[in-house]
Amino acid sequence: MGSFLGYAVISLGTGALYAFVAAGLVLIHRGSGVLNLGQGALVMFAAYLFHEAGDGWGLPTALAAVVVVVLTGAVALLFHAAVLRPMRHAAPLNRVVATLGLLIVLQAAVVLAFGGQSRSVPSFLPQSVVEVFGKPVGVHVFVRLGVVVVLVAALWAFFRSTTAGAVTTAVAEGPAAAATLGWSADVVAGACWFGGGVLAGLAGVLLAPLQNPLSSTSLVLLVVPALAVALAAGFRSFPLALVGGLLLALVELQLQVHLTGPHDWAQGLDSALPVVVIIALLVARGSGIPDRAHQAEDRPPLGSGAINLPVLVGGFALLVALVWLVLPDPWVNAVAIQSGYALILLSLVVLVGYAGQLSLAQSALAGIAALVAGRLVAAEGWPFAAALVVGVLATTAVGVLFALPALRTRGLQLAVVTLGLGVTVSAILFQRGYSSPPADGQSSSIFGGVLDQQGTVVATADAPLHFLGIPVDRTDDPRAYATLALILLLLAGLAVSAVRRGRAGRRLIAVRTNERAAASLGISVFAAKIYAFGLSAAIAGLGGVLLAFADRNISYDDGDFLPFTGILVVAYAVVGGVGYISGAGIGALLAPATLGQQLAGWLSDRFGGSTVLPRTVGAVLAGLLGYGLGGLARGQVDRSRLAGAAGTVGASGQVGASGQVGGFGKVGAARWTRWLPAGALVVLAVLGVLFGDRLTDWLREIDRYLPLIGGIILLLVLIRSGGTGLAGGLAGRARLPLPVLVAARLGRSDAVLAGPAPAAAPVVEAPAEAVAAEEAAAEEAAAEEAAVEGAAVEADVPATAESAPPQDAVAAPQALRVRPATLTVEDVTVRWGGVVAVDGVGFEVAPGTVVGLIGPNGAGKTTIIDAITGYAATAAGTVRVGDTRLDGLRAHRRVRAGVSRSFQNLELFEDLTVAENLRAASDPRDLAAYVTGLVWPGNRPLSAPAQAAVREFGLADALDTPVSALSYGRRRLVAIARAVATAPSVLLLDEPAAGLDERESAELAVLVRRLADEWGIAVLLIEHDMPFVMGVCDRLVVLEFGRRIAEGAPADIQADPAVIAAYLGHPDEPTADSTADDQAGSDTETPPADDPPAAAAAVAVAVAQAAAAGSSAPADEPLVEESPAVGDAVGDEAAAGGDGAAADGVGAGGPEEEIVVAQASAPEQTAGDGAGNGSAGDTAVGDGKDGAALAVPVGEAAAVPPVAGGAR
Repeated sequence: MGSFLGYAVISLGTGALYAFVAAGLVLIHRGSGVLNLGQGALVMFAAYLFHEAGDGWGLPTALAAVVVVVLTGAVALLFHAAVLRPMRHAAPLNRVVATLGLLIVLQAAVVLAFGGQSRSVPSFLPQSVVEVFGKPVGVHVFVRLGVVVVLVAALWAFFRSTTAGAVTTAVAEGPAAAATLGWSADVVAGACWFGGGVLAGLAGVLLAPLQNPLSSTSLVLLVVPALAVALAAGFRSFPLALVGGLLLALVELQLQVHLTGPHDWAQGLDSALPVVVIIALLVARGSGIPDRAHQAEDRPPLGSGAINLPVLVGGFALLVALVWLVLPDPWVNAVAIQSGYALILLSLVVLVGYAGQLSLAQSALAGIAALVAGRLVAAEGWPFAAALVVGVLATTAVGVLFALPALRTRGLQLAVVTLGLGVTVSAILFQRGYSSPPADGQSSSIFGGVLDQQGTVVATADAPLHFLGIPVDRTDDPRAYATLALILLLLAGLAVSAVRRGRAGRRLIAVRTNERAAASLGISVFAAKIYAFGLSAAIAGLGGVLLAFADRNISYDDGDFLPFTGILVVAYAVVGGVGYISGAGIGALLAPATLGQQLAGWLSDRFGGSTVLPRTVGAVLAGLLGYGLGGLARGQVDRSRLAGAAGTVGASGQVGASGQVGGFGKVGAARWTRWLPAGALVVLAVLGVLFGDRLTDWLREIDRYLPLIGGIILLLVLIRSGGTGLAGGLAGRARLPLPVLVAARLGRSDAVLAGPAPAAAPVVEAPAEAVAAEEAAAEEAAAEEAAVEGAAVEADVPATAESAPPQDAVAAPQALRVRPATLTVEDVTVRWGGVVAVDGVGFEVAPGTVVGLIGPNGAGKTTIIDAITGYAATAAGTVRVGDTRLDGLRAHRRVRAGVSRSFQNLELFEDLTVAENLRAASDPRDLAAYVTGLVWPGNRPLSAPAQAAVREFGLADALDTPVSALSYGRRRLVAIARAVATAPSVLLLDEPAAGLDERESAELAVLVRRLADEWGIAVLLIEHDMPFVMGVCDRLVVLEFGRRIAEGAPADIQADPAVIAAYLGHPDEPTADSTADDQAGSDTETPPADDPPAAAAAVAVAVAQAAAAGSSAPADEPLVEESPAVGDAVGDEAAAGGDGAAADGVGAGGPEEEIVVAQASAPEQTAGDGAGNGSAGDTAVGDGKDGAALAVPVGEAAAVPPVAGGAR
């Protein structure tokens, strides 16, 4: 016991260090919402700078400590101001990647300034020793612990007891709301970054000497145990961070003393402890599918994966010819190394670009494949080809294991997990004695021990390396090895291209964009993630084997496979363009020993013997750098002009009436910024001339500067393009007209880039002309809409908000019957902790019927849909579709059982076109696509249900259009069409009419009825628009506070006193939805503004006509057309036509525009809010305001359902 307590006291120093670094993470996260993976780099910077200030600069210790602490805080503040502030609207994941840029820049700068070797740093604290529990303990340990406890207590008191502390937390959680109270989010975040930097500086001064000797890499990776501690503290509690740091250090030391110290086989297991803590916490707190509070993050844009075969074949042939006929050996070797790094970056294109899973462990995966293949060749005598295959397969299996935490974590949390896994793999596998030849007489084993001199010699002069009988030893024949590397890179690139264009790629992109929406289409999120990690690991392993076998004696503890390299390759991938296959090759230029370094060395050799050329080159390069830096000042303006210019180049010489292009300011604003690039070019060109000799020296040592250059470029790419990368920028510019590019480069975009504006910003020359043009456009649109609607009735296809597609646009039947099944919900209860969100609710939805689920906000309506579809766990009750019981099935399996849904906020796949969204919904769900998709995309025509959905919703003209380019109304239609494309027996629609205007709501009502009447789908509908609900639904279920209070026909519900009191309100009183929030955060419905009463009748009449059997209306009669009306008073009686008796209309009058409903006594009735002027057989619907009414022909059987107004 005494020994345990003694070691516990010894661990207090390291525990204080962990707690201090974790406290800095918590402070920055609470103030800015950013997870700073560069906190350990700030500690490293402070430690090295403090040592240099004392020993190198001769500063007194106290003064050096103050200077270092302040400078470290200033570095953190500068990073926030220069990088994060311009990225304040970027995706959280991009901001985390930016902190990796900070880590890279600081680590590279320290290595360049102070050298990469380890340093022993003397401590200025008391060095006396006392004995505690039988163990000698330095007094400095207690001093350090005391300082940490005092500062943590001060931070806790600040956030708990002061207004500024409360504001800091509030600003991070809601910057817009805090701004309304006068608090600046930028100022608060900057202060927290400065405070986090100060804490890192204190840690470097006071605590880093405990890590003697200092190592830049080990200090940078201090962030891993600190992240485990901060996660345990929830990134909020400073006291928990202190306790967690002390406990983690205690357990680590006990493992070192009792496990890893005595046993060589256990080496590195103590390093795995923080990772185990991280994974356990995240898995326990995570979820398989994100809840509704989770917001989908913006992701970098994606390439199409399309292949230009002639260019590919010609380019590859040219490159091979250069390797064999032109390039010298050093350049050929660089081609091989670049191919290896390009493969590792290509693995990130699959994992980060396509699947949206950030991994910082790709170098570790590459090293595992190299280790397995190398040991099989060296220790077991396997041929290279067989060892390569086994190494890649083994890495694939490890990649699948790495994917397991990703099943319940995502985004920033996954980055933390993979960083820890990379550190653990390096500590356990790569720090063993693999690099020396085996000693004489030593037995052979596939994995060496810690001190074993068992090497990984894969080739010798007498036994060169062969691949399938072909000599490929790089020492003897570098061209053969480079050709092999290029072939493997080409094959991997073709496989990734096929994945991107096929079913597997659509599944990955769906998961990347929105996991909830992907699961709602029957896509297994788990399978997609496991596949992405497995395929990515295989590609990374292939690159790792190529890098390792470039040398005859493989070393696993050098730079290629270390954890820091895993961070660097992410930076290279982002710079190149992580969503583009070509980005892998571009980003690999930044890696060491590649073509980028060869090019820099070639320039240095050419100019080394001249005194004029270095200064000339220095002037050119510095001038180009200055031009680029100057362009940053006007980058946002230029980028917005470029974005808008592609659509405005023309002959009119006009711009949009708003005077804006791309959404950033007026054209011509900030004209003075055009001179910044030229000015910076001149200034830095002069400096380049003056320091040309130094530039030449830098070129000679370019490999030392590559990490620093890569980090700076990473930050610039993130600031300017949001992570698009160089490949994405090149692809975007290639799509722009040449005059746009030329004009933009000349700084004349405000005068040259002109033309007809988009439809949203009509071209005008004066306000009066704008009004006239707008009126003319409205008249023309009305005429076109009437024609479209007439054609829609004639073709029995409802018109949509935009022109209907040609009849032959999609070859599919006009009606499709699904497998009929009844949705049965029995006594379902959903609990969130102690809150009962849904309490024993039950109902049925039969095939061909529409059941409305209504109630005030917070009633539990969306929670019911979540429970039916598997997004919310049920505490009691059952859900069935036909004879299939759904409770217990995962969300994607419920879709395959016949249930599909839409979402309140659409949840579309913005990165895909309309057709790709529909394909993602209707693709077969076979697992074979994950294998066959590597060779052939296997795209088939849209399925019959998807083609029928295209026709029903009028989407044929938009199939190749990105979803993000559509109007909101059509996006709504795409969301429902995507759900219908799965051919569901049961369709759950969550507020489908939210945000639609009167006409779009009426058209959507027709579509919903067609889905029930013609497709035979059982439809469950949530909607606040009561005219829409009453006109569409066969039955209604009313909820209040999670309980069912009424169920019945619409007419019965309207008269139910409980429903009137809880939701609808009395006809003579203004009504409003309850504003009570769902205690579980389940319902977030926001009812649209009240529509004019005419819309209610229009919806009902349109639905009635569409549902009528054997309508007597002429085929060419418009569905809804304008007709004169008389008066502005309360609705009057009008002739109903045929043999029907007169019926009261639907009228509106008075300041509150109440809608009065009367049941018709005949199949036809007239609805009007003014004095109706409908003729026999027509129904007049007036708006009571402008004297216009809508006349709709009604057939003999077209009975208008009752319509209620007031509550939405």
